[in-house]
Amino acid sequence: MGAASTTGDKADAAASAFPRHDQTFPALTPQEIARMRRFGDNVTYRHGEKLFETGKPGPGMFVVLSGHVAITQRDGLGHVTPVIDQGPGQFLAEIGQLSGRVALVDGHAEGDVETLLIPPERLRALLVAEADLGERIMRALILRRVSLIQGGVGGPVLIGPSNSRGVIRLQGFLTRNGYPHHLLDPEKDHDAAELIARYSPSSADWPLVVTPDGTVLRNPSESGLGRAMGMIRSPARNKVYDVAVVGSGPAGLSTAVYGASEGLSVAVCDARAFGGQAGASARIENYLGFPTGISGLALTARAYNQAQKFGAEMMIPVEVRALDCSRDDGAFGLKLDDDEVLRARSVVVASGAR
Repeated sequence: MGAASTTGDKADAAASAFPRHDQTFPALTPQEIARMRRFGDNVTYRHGEKLFETGKPGPGMFVVLSGHVAITQRDGLGHVTPVIDQGPGQFLAEIGQLSGRVALVDGHAEGDVETLLIPPERLRALLVAEADLGERIMRALILRRVSLIQGGVGGPVLIGPSNSRGVIRLQGFLTRNGYPHHLLDPEKDHDAAELIARYSPSSADWPLVVTPDGTVLRNPSESGLGRAMGMIRSPARNKVYDVAVVGSGPAGLSTAVYGASEGLSVAVCDARAFGGQAGASARIENYLGFPTGISGLALTARAYNQAQKFGAEMMIPVEVRALDCSRDDGAFGLKLDDDEVLRARSVVVASGAR
């Protein structure tokens, strides 16, 4: 009875922590796993080994074949919080693994574990090739990110007064980009007060931002925070994209979805967040396909995830500062705010009105 009760308690706790638990953590059947095997490779882990680690690029999606994996959240202040345990038939990933982004949680083996590891490019192929299965997986990946955001799990810790201009700016930036984070007030939280005492910030330093590896930033720019968090990557030096899109409002995101779904290599740059002006709209009622209306953030978040599903490289926040049309190789050169140059055979400017 004791063992059964413990298992039931864990299931009840997981269900209460994740209201749409069955959709967020669906179980795969042996037949579905068999269909997925052509997209991945078997990888085994010994007890205590990490499958993925907070702040480091994730290797893709894991399907658990045997054993159990404990998912925990770890912040830069050293706090470790259990999230959920996953066993045979479960898969481990969230929306960031479509593009090999950094992991937002830790996953380590409890006992010996056998998995099917599907890297990002093959995961995207799976979602397209296996339509019904891909729909269930895609929904779960999105819901997991939503759960992390709502629970403040993963991402940076912001420390400072909630009414500080810098706090409001960075909270808005992270929220608009669908990135989990949480805020600690030094007047109420002991760890935050200790950090404030150690770094003695001035009013211009608010907020202090603690990344998962413990690095402390003083009121960073959006671009600086994005790079510190692994949200953006420098373009490959030898790669020439088929299409570069400047701006990620509805027009830019549509371009990314249409181009990437046809097999073109697409890079999308935006200086702040996906969605553009539409992303800040409380209600949009004149957009095709939504007769009852939809919020701008919800609409553009769907498009953003859809573009990633087809392999578009989302480079946010990255500012494009100049366009070079005179290159000898025939490609266009986009000079970025870190002085890197992104090369593309065609450029779509969808930067909107300012």
